[in-house]
Amino acid sequence: MRSRSPRAVLTNLFLFLACPAFATESLSTRVEVGLGFHYSRGHYGTSQVTEIDYVPLTARLDVNQWSAKLTLPYLHISGNNSVVEGPNGPLALSGGSADGLGDLLVAGTYTFFPFAYWAPFIEFGPLLKIPTADPDKGLGTGAPDVTTEAVAARTYDRLTPFAGLGYRYVGNAPTTRLHDGFLASGGALYRLVDHVDAGCFVSWRQTATPTTGDVLDVVPFATVRITPHWLVDSYVTAGLASGSPDVGTGVQVRYRYDSDP
Repeated sequence: MRSRSPRAVLTNLFLFLACPAFATESLSTRVEVGLGFHYSRGHYGTSQVTEIDYVPLTARLDVNQWSAKLTLPYLHISGNNSVVEGPNGPLALSGGSADGLGDLLVAGTYTFFPFAYWAPFIEFGPLLKIPTADPDKGLGTGAPDVTTEAVAARTYDRLTPFAGLGYRYVGNAPTTRLHDGFLASGGALYRLVDHVDAGCFVSWRQTATPTTGDVLDVVPFATVRITPHWLVDSYVTAGLASGSPDVGTGVQVRYRYDSDP
């Protein structure tokens, strides 16, 4: 069996939904695909309201301590002409409404086993944002971003606290110079009953723009394992800082296949 632990928010709101199980020392393989929907609304540090619909298609492969994940989203955005922090990084909005493919996210991680019985698992790796979105439509910046982050987690019976710390290197938007910055998250996952987990985490990111504030969100979430292969994740978000959306909500359905020796 694998001990369960959630991945922190990394650079966007959806990566926590994977809630992956950290590997044990026996070789095992897991393949997972998912489809989600996210809606957020707020001022994002600007004078006008921006609304974002985000539909990510995900594919993930875990082989023992190694993990790789791809996320390709579809976006619909309505807002003013500004740069705001979207689900997958800064968005250089062109004003009005636009929709289309978003930026491709490619993530890879390696899990370090505890060096002592009291120590946490530590997961470390990069996240690359490949600029596949159309910057002329305001669906991206047209530049790549790279994030590195370490996430530590330790399970105590039904409770799994976790915390993450990382740094994001941000490419510049066509008309705005963006800034690199730190990101951090922390929270806990609790096994309510068999096949049902719930928890909450707080996610913070330094602002990438000179005109908006930092992003600080609180995110209660739940994961239900309907069958051995099908899982459903749901969450809500509340913004606690000027660069955050005021509110958000989302759901994701995942299919998982495990191949154990």
